Amino acid sequence: MADKYEQIKSALNEPDMNARMFACRFGLEAKKHRVLTNGRASRYPYPANLRTRQYNIYLNSGFTDDMIDFETPPVVGSKTAVTYLKMLEQIMIEQLHNDERLWPLSMAPAPLYQNDLDFLKDHFTKPWNQGNHDYLGKKYGIVKEIMGDVHINFGLDDGLISELYRRFYQDEYGSEIDFRNHLYFKLAQVYYLYQWLFTYLFGASPVTEDMPESFPDNLELPVRSIRASEFGDDNIASERVTYNSLEEHVDQLQEFIDNGTFYNLKEFFGPVRLRGRQHDLRNLKESMKKGINYLEFRNLDLDPLSRAGISDDTLNFLELLLLHAIITPLPDDLTDRLATAHKLNNEVALQAPTDETAEMKDAANAIIDELQKFVEDFNAPREYRLALTFAKRRVEDPSLTISGQLADRIEDGNLLSFGLKIANDRYTNNINYQHPLQAISKDYSDDIQKLLRAAIELGVEFELGDNLVTLSVGDHHEIYQAQESLDLSKGAREFVLTAFPEAARFQEAQE
Repeated sequence: MADKYEQIKSALNEPDMNARMFACRFGLEAKKHRVLTNGRASRYPYPANLRTRQYNIYLNSGFTDDMIDFETPPVVGSKTAVTYLKMLEQIMIEQLHNDERLWPLSMAPAPLYQNDLDFLKDHFTKPWNQGNHDYLGKKYGIVKEIMGDVHINFGLDDGLISELYRRFYQDEYGSEIDFRNHLYFKLAQVYYLYQWLFTYLFGASPVTEDMPESFPDNLELPVRSIRASEFGDDNIASERVTYNSLEEHVDQLQEFIDNGTFYNLKEFFGPVRLRGRQHDLRNLKESMKKGINYLEFRNLDLDPLSRAGISDDTLNFLELLLLHAIITPLPDDLTDRLATAHKLNNEVALQAPTDETAEMKDAANAIIDELQKFVEDFNAPREYRLALTFAKRRVEDPSLTISGQLADRIEDGNLLSFGLKIANDRYTNNINYQHPLQAISKDYSDDIQKLLRAAIELGVEFELGDNLVTLSVGDHHEIYQAQESLDLSKGAREFVLTAFPEAARFQEAQE
């Protein structure tokens, strides 16, 4: 096996393979509360100018109507993924009322907990999802269900997977799909082993005020991450699913679905999920036959220090860890290591924001040193080197971690003033932007930005690339030049509806 890994390392230094290795896809999902300028939950209806939430693939609401769910399409590269998230946020902010803001932290503001939980629990206007909503609310409680977060959808280049299978794994796996499934699960296992490090580096939910459930009386705040701890977004202890092997993982999940333990696959709250493009929420084994296409990492707090809620550095650090796993065997004592990793993550999450044990520091520096060698061996682009430098500094000085920085902003046991200042500043910046989509204004004309805004509001699919913009509804595609001028005299929305007559039904489906 050691020889095989050496052969793979050699192959990954070939120009084509190397380029494919650093061409991973990211799709981002962020959930943020709509709050009023006093920190109370917004009771305004979901913006009526947007396509119905049953069908809009980019802008939606979450467990409660006040929680906005942003979802970007998959794109190559962390910078582009974050840019797309910024675009969606700008569009949503301009749909808000004058006294509404997007709350930048995972834990809702104290006034919401104090006054609005009953309203949020009962006020839900997505009837097609009512059963799932009521089930989760009853089983886990609204407090856990309204935590904001960022999910990272990550996929390797398909050509890279095919080439690895063809050259190195045909004798081990009966099909490319079987290899793909096991490769992705190996990456999931590696992330599970190092989840604690992501909680240390990027944890950002140190306090909450007046939360009426879930917390023991002796829990001392602030901590590093409430959300990433056992008191956060997690399954009941007796219903946690193993990561010991792909087969055990799939069998246990399927059993929980079949016997009614889980409502469907969405009730699995593990730190990383296996996902496929043709995903059956009740039949995982059937989905496995079609193949896993990407992983969903789902245990990250919103980063209030980054405009979109997550930074390029976070994504690049994750990508390095997963790429390094391709050329690294799993530990022989994997089962024990996985059990230890789960306990360690909870310990790290519940530490004070600036605490760090010597063992933690040594372990963090060891993996960062390995990733540094990986960067050098495969001549990784500059942004990956910067991500490692960023992580190294935070390991050396815990006050530089996100939670370490937030600890200095706590007033009266909460982050209300800090969160509202950020929310107000971002709202003001957004409404003062000079371009329809500020994040892409350097590369696309204002007319094309207006076109994209209207398309996203209507739920029309879009793709950016090679100085072109492609809009799609089903098999109907329209292509525009990046700097093209358009006749938008009747408005960008009317332009889109004229180009896509079949999209007129979007207008008729408003709630």
